[in-house]
Order: sequence, then C-alpha cells, then structure tokens
Amino acid sequence: MNKKIYILLFILLIGLGVGCFYKDEFTKKKKEENRILLIKEIKGHYNNYIKVNQETSLYDENKKEIGKVYKDAQFSLEPMKIDENTKYFKVKEQKYYISYKDVTPIDHLTTYSNRYKSYIVFNEEIHTKKKTSFYDENGNKVYEFNQSFSFPIIIKEENQYGIEYENRLFYIKKEDVKEIVKKKNTEEKTRNNIRTLTYHTIYDPKTQTCTNTVICHPIEQFDAHMKYISENHYLTLTMKELEMFLDQKIQIPEKSIVITLDDGKYAINAVKIVEKYKVNATYFIISSRYDIKEINTTYMNFQSHSYNLHNNYKCPGGEQGGQLLCESEENILKDLKKSQEMLGDDVFAFAYPFFDWNERAKTLLSKSGFRLAFIGQYDTDGYSNFNTDRLMLRRKTIFSDDNVNVLASYLN
Repeated sequence: MNKKIYILLFILLIGLGVGCFYKDEFTKKKKEENRILLIKEIKGHYNNYIKVNQETSLYDENKKEIGKVYKDAQFSLEPMKIDENTKYFKVKEQKYYISYKDVTPIDHLTTYSNRYKSYIVFNEEIHTKKKTSFYDENGNKVYEFNQSFSFPIIIKEENQYGIEYENRLFYIKKEDVKEIVKKKNTEEKTRNNIRTLTYHTIYDPKTQTCTNTVICHPIEQFDAHMKYISENHYLTLTMKELEMFLDQKIQIPEKSIVITLDDGKYAINAVKIVEKYKVNATYFIISSRYDIKEINTTYMNFQSHSYNLHNNYKCPGGEQGGQLLCESEENILKDLKKSQEMLGDDVFAFAYPFFDWNERAKTLLSKSGFRLAFIGQYDTDGYSNFNTDRLMLRRKTIFSDDNVNVLASYLN
C-alpha cells in the first residue's frame, strides 16, 4: 500500500515538474513575443522624420522635463538602436528627447522659407524670461521651454520679434522678453531708402503688338534686365517686404530693389522671365481687361491698377487727366472692391493710373483697405524712404531703349 502511495506521489511530482517546465517555457515564450511586439511598436513610431501627434513634453538627457512641443511640430531624429527599453527618441542636433508614443513617422519635413536670411539683423538682441515660447509665422505655438534665451533680432513686429532658431524663423512675443540690449551682430551696411522700378507691357515684337512702344518692352530687354539683377545678387522686395522695410521692421542690404509692372497685357511674358531668374516682382493689373487667374507663379505678385478706372483725359488736372481724379466716390469704391475681388486675397497695394492722384483718391484707397500706393518719381528718381507717405510712394520709369548699362547706372 505504501509502495503504491510512493509511486503515485512520484508520478504526481513528475507531472508537476513537467507542468512547471511547460509553464515556464510558455511564460518565456509569451514574454519574448511581447518583447518583439513592443520593439515592433516602438520601431513603428521611429523614422528619420517624425511629427508630434499631440501636445507633449520635451526632456533633457536625464529625462527631466525641460519644456513642451505642440501638435504637428516636425523633427529629424538621431540614428539609434531600438530595444524594448527605448522610451525616448533623441531629436537630431538638439539636446532634447521626446517620448516615442507621441510621434508619428512622416516621409519628409516641411520646407520652410529661408527668405529671412536675406535681411540684415539688427545690432540688438533680446534676452527672454525664464519661460520662453516660440511661435511660427501663422501665430501657432511650436515650443515652450523652461529657460531663457538670447537671440539677435531679425524682424521687429508690433507685438513680437522674429529670430532664428533651429535654422528656421520663429517669433517670440514681447511679453516673453526680459530686455533688449545693444550688440554688434553685423557690420554690413543697410539701406535707409529704396528705389522702385516701373516697367509696362513686356511683348514679343515678332508676334505681338504694343501701342506705346516708348514704355513697351521687348522680351529681350526685360530678360536682360532681370538676368543682370539676378546675377548681381540684388534683393528684390515683395510688396509685403517693402511695407516692412518702410515701417523699419526689417533691415535690407544696400543691393536691394523693388520691381513693378503696370497694366497686364501679355502678363505671362513677364511672369515666365521672373520665374526663370527667381526675382520678385509686382504686377499692377487692370483687372477688367486682363485675367490672371490661370497664371501659376511663385515670384510674381498681383496687385491693383483699378478694375476699370485706367482711362485718361476724363478729368481735369493730373498728368493725363486720369478718371480716378473726378469719378464719383461711390463708383471709385465699387471699382476698388471689384479689383480686389478679382485679384484674390491680400490685395493691399495700388498703382495710380497714369500716376494721377489727389487727396480724395488717397482717402478712398485707405477706406478700401489699401496700405501702399504708387505715384511717379516726382523728382526723387524713384526713391522712397521711411518718411514717405505710404500712399505716395515713388517709382522710376524704365523706357524701352534703356539697355542693361542704363539699368546698371540706375542701380549703382
């Protein structure tokens, strides 16, 4: 009887041992499967480029929280070996880390404009308070750090400063600035005035016609001018940049110029050339006569030359008795609104037809939301400065027989 009991106990112990063995093996296998799944999950968040999928924290190398980053911010990540213990990814060329759970892989980083690098920094820098927030050009908060920074000022806005951080333009609100101090950031000379050049129709004399050939430009002439400006590295200002310069929000190099064209006939000719040489220009369009909606362009900006007020010898006075001088207030306001609607968003600059203007016209332009307006040169040779009335900006007319040497003499 005892022998049977011993045998049963022995069998039972063997069974328990086998059971424990298989249980341990099962547990080990499950752990390994979980480990592999975890690594796969972590790797699923990793890529050369990632986007933040929610507001989250940034950490230093000791994994202490140093700030926050907001949804949709993008980073490059450092190459790294990933295992089951990986909890954070290191941001490339930076000293901070981010939780792998809070990022999503993307194929490439958004390309941001580096246009600000063409401006001349101010010989001033900001020192921020102990908490500093960084905003993009659309006013979205991107970072918030629990530390102070010092930056040279690139752009001075009413309530914020443009600075460079991580090779990108960011803005810091004035409320985050502790002090502004003088600092020799540059010795490069800057402009205190700006010249605006005026072209008119750009046409091909072989296949196209132009009535007033004195101010109509063969394609070859405009091409040669834009080539010269491009190859000699002139900064060609947009209308927004011109306004910023006149408001002393930015500083620009001595080799800077504003290029404008009037009317709109054969506009595509000019567009192709400014695209070719990557120079910025502004075309003041008579929007009742010339449709530019189908023109796709990066370097040409379209602003207003009125909807249908480009008619001369309609009113007394002025250079050519332009209709704007005496047309009814109601009709002028309707015309300006129609022009803005046809040209699209952000139409805020105007060229007076035939350079004819008066105080009433200025008032109506301002009432319609125009912030800049251009007359002729009025003995200024086309220069405007910080004190020039923004609705009486000057322009230098370029004529059809002005060759590259003449242009060079103007620029120099």
